[in-house]
Amino acid sequence: MKKNQTVLWLICICGFFTAGCHSALEKRYPIQAEVISAEPQRQMITVKHGDIPGLMPAMTMSYMVADPKQIEKLGPGDKITADLVVSENKGRLENIVLVSKGDGKPSPGTSQRLPEKGDSVPDFAFVNQDGKPIHIRDYRGKALLVTFIYTRCPLPDYCPRMNDNFRQIQSILRENPDSLKKTAFLSISFDPEHDTPKVLKHYAAIYNRGTTPSADWQFAVPTAKDLPEIAYFFGLVYQPDNAQIVHSLSTTLISPTGKIENYYDNNEWTPAEVAQSMIKL
Repeated sequence: MKKNQTVLWLICICGFFTAGCHSALEKRYPIQAEVISAEPQRQMITVKHGDIPGLMPAMTMSYMVADPKQIEKLGPGDKITADLVVSENKGRLENIVLVSKGDGKPSPGTSQRLPEKGDSVPDFAFVNQDGKPIHIRDYRGKALLVTFIYTRCPLPDYCPRMNDNFRQIQSILRENPDSLKKTAFLSISFDPEHDTPKVLKHYAAIYNRGTTPSADWQFAVPTAKDLPEIAYFFGLVYQPDNAQIVHSLSTTLISPTGKIENYYDNNEWTPAEVAQSMIKL
């Protein structure tokens, strides 16, 4: 066999095994869902689906889509089937098929308020992973970074990514101990029925494993009664008809004076840029 033919053969073999390994890292879950909203320009669709055995409980959630053309004609109330594809670093919907058309009316309670710079943050109350009550006012004098999670979230680019970003920011700040002392982190669960302090304590230990824990990284949960107001203020959508949060991304940087400095509604922000913003505050 000629040398260049041998090289070509090796490239093809390597490509075959690489593709095989890549597929092995992906898992596919068939779902049936109702469309809440479709945003082809953002390659995003928000759907309400039932339990996905072996993956996650019933949830209303925003997903990336592999092909935005598949959601161009979808609207609120449409019934669809799709494959939820979960890989090492993200989840997305593929093979979206319209089963029946809805009435096109948004679901009740899906209005959204986006936090704006300078907004004063109310003194919301929570219970932390140690079962102790905490309030937003407890963080006055520090730059506070807040995000929303639920412990059963299986999608790598949602809750796990936010918490891992928090851990990386703390690692950056440890290079300047004075800055670390003036910052705090709060991961808030929007699943009070399941995420008890005991559950949150175990969850927190996973992210603190192998590192020096920060005394100012709390995992906390509000009461079910307070959740709608908190969710609305921080840009999450709450559906009163089924008492469910639309699981989207919401991370907020609060200044030492208790006002909103920055708001991030995606997972594209980097730990380095947020760490610098916290240092400036």
